[in-house]
Amino acid sequence: MTKPLEFIGSFWTLAVGADPLGDQRCLHDFRTRVEVAAAAGFTGMGFWHTDILEIRKKYSFQDMKHILDANGIINIEVEWLLDWYCTGARKAASDEIRALLLEAAEVLRARHIKIADLGNDCADVARMTEAFAPLCRQAAERGTNILFEMLPAQFSRAPSLDQVLAITRGSGAGNGGIMLDNLHLQRIGIDSGEMVRKLKASDLIGVEINDGTLAMPLKFEDSVVNKRLLPGDGEFDIAGFLQALWSIGYDGPIGVEVLNEYIRKWHLKTAATEAYAKTQRVVEAARQARICRP
Repeated sequence: MTKPLEFIGSFWTLAVGADPLGDQRCLHDFRTRVEVAAAAGFTGMGFWHTDILEIRKKYSFQDMKHILDANGIINIEVEWLLDWYCTGARKAASDEIRALLLEAAEVLRARHIKIADLGNDCADVARMTEAFAPLCRQAAERGTNILFEMLPAQFSRAPSLDQVLAITRGSGAGNGGIMLDNLHLQRIGIDSGEMVRKLKASDLIGVEINDGTLAMPLKFEDSVVNKRLLPGDGEFDIAGFLQALWSIGYDGPIGVEVLNEYIRKWHLKTAATEAYAKTQRVVEAARQARICRP
């Protein structure tokens, strides 16, 4: 029997009103957000560190876990940790967020904590590998995983599969892996063939999809935080991306991460239902095409 598809509604997809370049809190009530996401069909949700601080003004982590469980939300993602490879004041600030995300992951039974090296001006691959290992150990103690989100060279000092895999594999941590967002791979120029050649079934992998234009935008950052499209509304080869991952054995949940300046203004229910329906349609079509392939 084919395993049922499971979708994670990322924080930015479902956090209507939150602005990645401004106020990053979602001011909709946590319980309402969970109920709306579940009603749309999601079995997973993501929560941003700033969002978590806002939620905790009203709900404890135990309260949150009870609400998530009651609505069948079982795949939890918490994010975003930066500067985990730094020293001094930047490391101290990062460590505060690290402690928050580790606690959230432990109580909420999160599938993973998502990290990246956005803004990295001090650490090479060797230094990041060294810093990645203890972070993974801390996560393992709390029963969760660490996924390094691969970013383009405009944002990262590890903008290739070889570099990120050197970090995740080189750390020796079984709970450390890579988060693959098809937008970032599209902009980097990594195709399905390269994924199949370089990724292994033993690699811990997370998956996020969205859509967009094939043409490189004039303002790169704007395309990342304001112009992403829901799956099926753009030109990306989402089917090829997913089929490559399935071919190496990935069978986990699929996140949908859409940062769009217009969707942020939608009604909460509209954002959830549209995101789920379009994601489900695109992913199911990709799966059926793979099954029917001679």
